[in-house]
Amino acid sequence: MRGVEEPWRPMNYDKVFHGRVPLHTALAHSYNVATARLGLELGIPKVLETVKRLGVEKDMKPFPSVLLGAAALTPYEVTQMYQTLASGGYNTPLRAIREVLTAKGNLLQRYELDVKRAFTQQPVYLVNRALQEVVTDGTARWLNTLLPPDYKLAGKTGTTDDLRDSWFAGFSGNYVGVVWVGRDDNQSAELTGSTGALRVWGNIFAGLNIQALNLSEPRGLSQHLTGNRMTQVQ
Repeated sequence: MRGVEEPWRPMNYDKVFHGRVPLHTALAHSYNVATARLGLELGIPKVLETVKRLGVEKDMKPFPSVLLGAAALTPYEVTQMYQTLASGGYNTPLRAIREVLTAKGNLLQRYELDVKRAFTQQPVYLVNRALQEVVTDGTARWLNTLLPPDYKLAGKTGTTDDLRDSWFAGFSGNYVGVVWVGRDDNQSAELTGSTGALRVWGNIFAGLNIQALNLSEPRGLSQHLTGNRMTQVQ
C-alpha cells in the first residue's frame, strides 16, 4: 500500500514568513516562499523553458520543487546559465578547448563559438541588478569584507536541505565562476552557500585581475519608488 503523499510546503531558511516582498528582495535574501509562489503563478513549464534558453540542455521534471533548485545540475551546467546572464543575454556554449596548436604555435584546429541572443537586454539587466543586490545587501554580503564593493559583483548563494550542498555562482565584469562544496557520500557538509562555496569563490576571485561589473540601463525600463527603494520594471 502506498503511503499518503504529503503536500509540498516550502519554507524560508530562517523559518520566518516575510509576507509580500519585492522580487529583488526575495532573491537577495533567498526567500523560498515568495520564489515558489511566483514560479507557480508563472507556470512551471515556462520556468523550465527559461532554464533551457539559459543553456541547460538536461530535461527536468516539472515538479514544484524545481523552482527552488531541486534539480541535479553540475557546476558546468550552472556556469552555462550564469554565462548567459553575465554576457547580457547572449548564449555561448562553454568550451573546454578553443583551439589546438602545434609546438610552434601554428593553428591545427579551431572550435568556433556559436553565439546567439537568448534574451532581450531589459529582463537580463533587471536580473543582474537583483544579483548585485545579493552581494550588497543579501546572502552574499560577506564578499564585501574581502573584495572592494566598487567591483559591483553579482551572484547567488544556494543551500540544499540538510546542508548537503553549498553553492555560489557569480560574475564580475570579466569573469564568471561557480563553486560547489559537498561530500561524495551525499551526507551533510554542514555548510550553507554563504559559509562554504561563497568563501571559496571569494578567495579565488581575490587572486584575479577583476573588472567592475558596470551595468548600463537599456531603454524600455521605467522606475517606480516603492517605500525607500527604487524598483525598475519593464
